[in-house]
Amino acid sequence: MDRYRWTLRVAIGGVALLAVIAVFVAVVRAFSVMIAGIYPEAWVLTAMMTAPFTIGLVSVATIATALFETFLRRRAVSA
Repeated sequence: MDRYRWTLRVAIGGVALLAVIAVFVAVVRAFSVMIAGIYPEAWVLTAMMTAPFTIGLVSVATIATALFETFLRRRAVSA
């Protein structure tokens, strides 16, 4: 994975984004904090409903970056 520097950066950034969302939801739920009149259960439900989209977005972005880096490497070698 050392050769795929941008792929690693995108993957770490995506996982960090998912971690921030998970920590936010966990803290709001643990302390039962209402934010802007929204109950903690609504934050949890929203996070659970959008989880497949957010996880999929991070996965697709990471795979696309890896494919792009592979394409650039093969193009540089053949030129």
